Amino acid sequence: MGAPPPFRCAARPNAPCLLVFFFFCFVSHNLAPCDPWTYCCQSDSESCPTPAAAAAAANDSEDDPEDLTEEGLKARNAVLAVSKSVVALAASIDGDPPSTLACTGTVVSHEDSATWILTSATLIRKQGINTEVHEASIAKIEVLLHNKKVVNGQLLMYDLQYNVAVVSIDIQANLPVVVLSDLPESYFLTPSPVVAIARKFESQSLQMKRGNTCRTVSDLDCNELMISTCQIEQVFIGGLLIDLEEKIVGMNFIDDETTPFLPVQVVRGCLTHFKKFREIKQPWLGIRGRALHVLELAKLEKICHRCPKPHSGILVDMVLIQPPSLKPTVLYPCPFSNSSPLYLL
Repeated sequence: MGAPPPFRCAARPNAPCLLVFFFFCFVSHNLAPCDPWTYCCQSDSESCPTPAAAAAAANDSEDDPEDLTEEGLKARNAVLAVSKSVVALAASIDGDPPSTLACTGTVVSHEDSATWILTSATLIRKQGINTEVHEASIAKIEVLLHNKKVVNGQLLMYDLQYNVAVVSIDIQANLPVVVLSDLPESYFLTPSPVVAIARKFESQSLQMKRGNTCRTVSDLDCNELMISTCQIEQVFIGGLLIDLEEKIVGMNFIDDETTPFLPVQVVRGCLTHFKKFREIKQPWLGIRGRALHVLELAKLEKICHRCPKPHSGILVDMVLIQPPSLKPTVLYPCPFSNSSPLYLL
């Protein structure tokens, strides 16, 4: 079974671009405002260790059964709290040569006579081709539950932009549903201890790898992806990343040198769109940006010189100019965030 290619977001079309600086200011009445300026004096090199340093640190305490420290016990308790919702998935592909890929999924909903499992689109992605998936007719999906029962799964939805998929199985009322809730805006401003979770199909065992979140985004072509120092393997793809307080932080992917994850706000938004529209709507606004709190110090200073200090928001790095031949895009509400006034610098 070959290793899957590193996660990549779907390619965006080539178009002339106009570089601009502007940001959305986010407002929430229920959340304390996050202030990137408080943290901008931190060295960017301190926000995330090198892969070698992360691996060395992870080897010391990642899932040591003898780790009876307070943090080690909290990590295990957090994993056990969601363990009944964690499943293993295996997709067997008829072809020349045939192939099998195993990853992890999470029970997220009971809908009518079916139970929905959220996982990564890597499960059915063609090896070495980031923009294509195997046809459902040649992919057999099996799901291993926590009680060692194996059931057949059916692919309901996949989205290559966010690399997520939903697999349906016959209703399993005894499987608890994991609730995906947004985290406070300030959550990712400082590194936090986290645990990556997986279930192995072959051994039927629950797996965990410990690490920390990083105050940075992934170098991959998807600005929403963030980084953790958990040193994971293929089976962890599509599994949960949780903190020691049992909060869901995101969904794990894998890359050559880092462990990217899709934050829970985006994962929840994808599931919300699928429930409402039966697909994940992709409004083309031609905008690419990054949250202020993950920017480099030099860019934060440039913004600071041009406008009053904002509490939080997004810096838009690029605006793609839409060719006039394209018809206007129908816009759908974005469930990923609440936005208020737009500032153009």
